[in-house]
Amino acid sequence: MRLGELLLSEKLVTPAGLEEALETQVVQGGRIGTNLVELGLLAEKDLARMLGKQHNLAFASGEMAPDPRALELVEANYADENDLLPMRVDQTRVTVAVINPAQLSLLDEIGFKSGKRVVAVVVPEFRMNQMLRKHCKAFRPIRPIDMNALRPSKTLAAKDSKTAEKAADLMSEDEFQSLYAEAMGDDDEEVIDGTAIVEEEIPAPVPAAAPAFAPVWAQVQAPAPTPATSAPIAPAPFVERRAVPRASSPARVEPLGFAEAQKLLQASDDREDVARNVLRFALSKWKRSLLLSVHGDFVTGWHGVGQGVRAKAVQRIGIGLRGQSTFKLVRDTRSHYVGPMKRDAGTAVFYKLLGGGFPKTAVLLPLLLRGKVVHILYVDNGPDDFTPPDIGELLILSQSVARSYEAMIKRRRAG
Repeated sequence: MRLGELLLSEKLVTPAGLEEALETQVVQGGRIGTNLVELGLLAEKDLARMLGKQHNLAFASGEMAPDPRALELVEANYADENDLLPMRVDQTRVTVAVINPAQLSLLDEIGFKSGKRVVAVVVPEFRMNQMLRKHCKAFRPIRPIDMNALRPSKTLAAKDSKTAEKAADLMSEDEFQSLYAEAMGDDDEEVIDGTAIVEEEIPAPVPAAAPAFAPVWAQVQAPAPTPATSAPIAPAPFVERRAVPRASSPARVEPLGFAEAQKLLQASDDREDVARNVLRFALSKWKRSLLLSVHGDFVTGWHGVGQGVRAKAVQRIGIGLRGQSTFKLVRDTRSHYVGPMKRDAGTAVFYKLLGGGFPKTAVLLPLLLRGKVVHILYVDNGPDDFTPPDIGELLILSQSVARSYEAMIKRRRAG
């Protein structure tokens, strides 16, 4: 049974709430459970319990930290690429947190290396991302849930206006910057005005003392244990098998003409296709282009291409929208902006992450879905240069983006 169907059967979510989460998933990505929790429509402990029931496995939720001895069983890149993390190890077993229990061959490899029986424990996607970000220096886009914030929900608004007001009232600017730096993990990073600045290279994590793995546990229908792996006579070296890299903005892309971009947007299958096609078109006219995701009162980096733009740095962008800024102006007016950017500490951090240097002018265009700003497209011609205000085709393209998302939502609903 699919997770959504299971949640409906247990009356943990309503059909309207599930529908909203599916729509949000199309635009913002992530698993359906992550979006439900982020919208305030499902408690994390209930999500974990239903994941355990769905896969007939033990489950865990809440803050958790791996045993350093368990972390030594896999390379950081291996854990990152395969969405798993060894959490605890004893004389006979190694407990591995997973979000995809079907990865049996990966668990077998860990069992073969350790000579122990592997016990899989399913955890919510966003918790796995947080742990991998902290313990494996993984690059995962920041979401509202990572900052203890809810995304404004139309379902909550319809149910309880007071609850909706609380959900929409995220945090002050200072609180945002503090939580953002904490969510990204700043142990080995330079921090400017509370926002993390990172370099391209990812150092291997050094295991440090950490509390024992102590999540909220529950056993579901006495799940069958993973078949024990016979201890090898001599443990073989662990061969790191790399999975298909997760989607990210390419370092080098070919520019795209307007007509072709329109055609490709019509055929887009997912949000990554949308981003790729929009940025390829923007690259044909401007030197730097960037897509940002809007989450209530803050904005995060999604994808970017062009002069000096690094994908991993883009994913570290976080912009609070409580104080006055050009980004807030575009979000609030739902209209494009052409001109110089407001110079403040937050914008200075934004440009450092974008590759350095304020442009003389820039263009910001809101991308709307059903009247709500879901992304902001940012373009400029590089540091100390003017940005041509030729946005006629961009305005038309923004309508194509909305239609693409509508078509994807319709297909998701039908499926």
